[in-house]
Amino acid sequence: MNEHQTAGHGFGTDQVTKRGNQAMKRVGSWILIVICLTFGKAAQAETTGLEAEKFVTVATLTNNPPFTFDKSFAEDLQHEIIPPGLDSERLQGYSWDILRESFHAMGYTIKLYIYPWVRAFEQVKAGKVDVLFPTGFNPERAEYFRYSEEPINHVDFLVYVNLDSSLQWEGLESLNGKTIGVLSGWNYGLKWKRQIEILKYDIREILQGFGMLDKGYIDGLAGYELSFDYALKQASWKNRYKKLPIFDSTDEFAVVSIQLPNGEQLLNDFDRGKQYINEMGIFHQINSKWHGVSESEISDL
Repeated sequence: MNEHQTAGHGFGTDQVTKRGNQAMKRVGSWILIVICLTFGKAAQAETTGLEAEKFVTVATLTNNPPFTFDKSFAEDLQHEIIPPGLDSERLQGYSWDILRESFHAMGYTIKLYIYPWVRAFEQVKAGKVDVLFPTGFNPERAEYFRYSEEPINHVDFLVYVNLDSSLQWEGLESLNGKTIGVLSGWNYGLKWKRQIEILKYDIREILQGFGMLDKGYIDGLAGYELSFDYALKQASWKNRYKKLPIFDSTDEFAVVSIQLPNGEQLLNDFDRGKQYINEMGIFHQINSKWHGVSESEISDL
């Protein structure tokens, strides 16, 4: 009896042990599953976060109001990193607001580089920086730049002359044989490019060009009306010159190098972002902010 009881008791112990082991295995399996799921979700979240953290490098110029220009008393920063929801500490302007809001709407953090225009142009052309803006269209540039579908801003081209100039305007042909200053690297449209009888003299800065006009070194200065008018206002030179009629105009865009591997995707995202801010009313807010703002108000920003 005791032997059977002992045997029975031993059999029960084995069963309990086996069942306990099975239970422990099941618990261990569940723990392993939970751990895998937890780390899997964490890894997925981390991966998603990395995918969401998109970057675009952007180059532009300053001293081009109201499109891109320095904030008052801003530090002379050449490079900034600007995540969605934040703004540049240095740069402001209509074109900057459009580009920034469009890329931010698509989740991009912007790496901003502020250079002289010629350097910015060459950096993007060489693929060292992704995007150049605001960039006018001409056939030569189309050979190495890809353009956004959505425009950023609009500019009008015209020529400034001295008040006592006797030049009679009959179109661009009126300037044949004349020396006309142009901003180095700036686009003046296809009509201007076709004029081979005009002597075109490269100038680095807007006010430098007007100084040369004062001294008679050039007969006129070709410019972008809104930007040049602002420069004259700031220098208190506004009434020292007269403007010939607008000879051409263009929209300006975001561009990338044709050789940039992800260039088309960046422009597609910019276009989608621009459409989004238009649908959400942000584009209207930017227009309201800059259109109709007087030059004195711009200078106070």
